[in-house]
Amino acid sequence: MQASRQGEAEPCWSTLADDALYWESWGELHAVFDRLSGETHLLPDLTARVLRKLGERTSITARQLSEALCEETDESCDDQLVMDITRLLQQLQALGLVEKSTP
Repeated sequence: MQASRQGEAEPCWSTLADDALYWESWGELHAVFDRLSGETHLLPDLTARVLRKLGERTSITARQLSEALCEETDESCDDQLVMDITRLLQQLQALGLVEKSTP
């Protein structure tokens, strides 16, 4: 199983339209209004940081995104964080805020 995983390319992620998002923040709580869907989402701090960092890049893997977030806070980046970020990206995809993309 491990050998097959090494051969698989890690998917890249991107925002659908970062310029379509309007942000408001109150401490560690963030609201983002998606002008494309007309929906407003309340996001905790980590989720907002992920979405904003993703908006800075054209396309990025969950591992690259995790490492970029860790660089900002001087935290160590481990496999558990990468898995957490991957799950978070999947949730954001279900909300229509991000999509899998090609590198």
